[in-house]
Amino acid sequence: MSTNENQKQENLNFLLNTAAEAALKAYGSEDLSESELKSLIEAEVKEKVEAKAQSDLKLRRLQKTELEILLELDRVCRKHNLKYFIVGGTLIGAARSGGVIPWDDDIDVSMPRKDFDKLVKLKDEFSDNFFLQTHKTEKDCYFFYAKLRKNGTYFGEDKFEHTGIHKGIFMDIFPLDYISDKGFIQKLCFKSFSLINAFICSKKLTSEFLYKNMSLPFIVTFRFIQCILPLPLLYGLRSLCAKLTSALSNKRLVASLAGFHGYPKEIAPVELWGNGTDIEFEGKTVRAPEKYKEFLNHMFGDFMQLPPVEERVNHTVADENIIFEGVTKDGYKPKFKRKRSHRYYGVDYDIIPFEE
Repeated sequence: MSTNENQKQENLNFLLNTAAEAALKAYGSEDLSESELKSLIEAEVKEKVEAKAQSDLKLRRLQKTELEILLELDRVCRKHNLKYFIVGGTLIGAARSGGVIPWDDDIDVSMPRKDFDKLVKLKDEFSDNFFLQTHKTEKDCYFFYAKLRKNGTYFGEDKFEHTGIHKGIFMDIFPLDYISDKGFIQKLCFKSFSLINAFICSKKLTSEFLYKNMSLPFIVTFRFIQCILPLPLLYGLRSLCAKLTSALSNKRLVASLAGFHGYPKEIAPVELWGNGTDIEFEGKTVRAPEKYKEFLNHMFGDFMQLPPVEERVNHTVADENIIFEGVTKDGYKPKFKRKRSHRYYGVDYDIIPFEE
């Protein structure tokens, strides 16, 4: 089944499920005539269909905005001969249908380390509508990778709402580092990087789950070390970890240490990336790994197979937290404080509202 046919089937299933839910709700209503039951069902279905239509329109506008950001990155990279490659769901969509996955709400790219570092130095090459965000370009930013954000917009992810960082609509840019072909060294590099990053996330009051399946002695030790290590030192250790990862390699494999899929999926042979190749995406030409089909099979298996409906998820940011224009710097101010610097698995943060 093609992507378009699948989308039509999804829409039909939505209508049927909505009608069934409305009928069940109406069935429980007493003393209603047949015409009143019919009107109640129609109203329920109409409300949900209109809400979904509005949500779908907002998602499509978000995807178009992210495409605009990707094309700005493409412009700067082509101008300065920098390599970049679309990856993840972005690449899957391009390979499947030449466009975005219908339910996807982000764009991901990777760049070889030397090109990534050059891009950070070229932050002023982007037009005034965009901001290249890293911990080197924004004081309160803590992540290892970069985000290219569009000024004047807003994408309210929960993990950043307590911070004053730029929260515009964005795309992610992940650096690629060489890594050893020895399994134990690979695991050591990923685990060391993840641990250092966890210290940083905890100090920055992130909303990531840091203590899932961890023992009490580990948690106590973690909290103690986190308290005594200053952020600048942790940033330095994280960069050093990436440099050592590359130094211990024979340059046959590369890894995205900050990639969301982790070890071992984020490791791939250099030849799969190559020098890159052009690929169509939403009617535009962008860059992909040279052997992108082999790369996708390595990462995801049969990437042409659509996932089950329940796995077709995105950032799940509420529609009211996505704004496409008119946001000023004041709009990026923290919305609240967080009470503690860590989060136990399954337990949400305590937040402290600002006084009026």
